[in-house]
Amino acid sequence: MLYYRQPRRFLKPISAFCIERVMKLKWIALPFMLLAGLAQAEQDNSVSEKQVDVVYNDPRDPFEGFNRAMWDLNYNVLDRYIYRPVAHTYKDYVPSPVKSGLHNFVRNLEEPNALVNNTLQGKFGWAANAGGRFVVNSTIGLLGVVDVADMMGMHRKQDDFNEVLGYYGVPNGPYFMAPFFGPYVTRELASDWVDGLYFPLSELTMWQSVVKWGIKSLHVRTEAIDQERLLDNALDPYTFVKDAYLQHMDYKVYDGNVPSNQEDDELLDEYMQELE
Repeated sequence: MLYYRQPRRFLKPISAFCIERVMKLKWIALPFMLLAGLAQAEQDNSVSEKQVDVVYNDPRDPFEGFNRAMWDLNYNVLDRYIYRPVAHTYKDYVPSPVKSGLHNFVRNLEEPNALVNNTLQGKFGWAANAGGRFVVNSTIGLLGVVDVADMMGMHRKQDDFNEVLGYYGVPNGPYFMAPFFGPYVTRELASDWVDGLYFPLSELTMWQSVVKWGIKSLHVRTEAIDQERLLDNALDPYTFVKDAYLQHMDYKVYDGNVPSNQEDDELLDEYMQELE
C-alpha cells in the first residue's frame, strides 16, 4: 500500500507544476505570436498590393485610361452639377410645344445633308424623302417648327456622312470620350465637318452653330432622363455607356438590321448546351 500511495502523492505536485509552467510560457509567448501574425499580415497585404495592376484590353478602346478620366469629369462633375439639372429644368418647366418646335427647327436644317448622304448610299427613296421634308417643313411648317411632313407620312431619317463611310466599310476606329462633349468614334471625329458644307448649315455663323448644337444636345440629354436610374445602378457605368454607344453606331449604319456575330452565336449555343 505504501508503494502505490507514494507515487500518487509525488506525481500530483509534478503535474500541477508542469501545468503552471506551461501556462506561464503561454502568456509569455502570446505577444510574440501576435506580433508575428501582424507582420505576416502586413507582408501579405504588401504583396497583394504589388500584384494589383489594372489592365484595359478592349481593342475598341485603346485609350481607355484617358477615356475613363474624361468620363469621370463628364459624368461625376459636369453632368451631375450642370447638364442634369439643366435637362430636368428644361423638361419640367418648358412647355412641350416649345421643346418640340425648337427640336424640329434645328433638325430641319439638317435635311439637305441627309438628302446628299442618302444619295451617296444609293438610298434614293430616303433621299427624296429628305428633300420633300425640307421643302414642306420650311414652307408649310413655318421654317421647320412644325413637322408637317411627318403628319403627311414622310418620317425623318437623317444619315450623317459618318454613316456613309460606315456603309462602305470604313470601321468605327478607336472609341474616344471627349471632355465636355461625350462619346465619339474616330470615324465621327474625322467626318462630321463634311455635313456642315451644305446649305443651310454652311450659312450659319460660328455662334449660330453653337446655339444649334446646344439645342440639339439639350434635347438628347432630356431624352436620356428616363435612363438615368439604369446608368446610375450599372456596375460599371463607363462600360455600359461605351457598349450602348457602339451598338447605336452599328444600328445607324445598318438601318437597324445589324448582322449577328457568328462567333458570339456559337459561344451562346455552347453556353446554353452546358446549362442543359
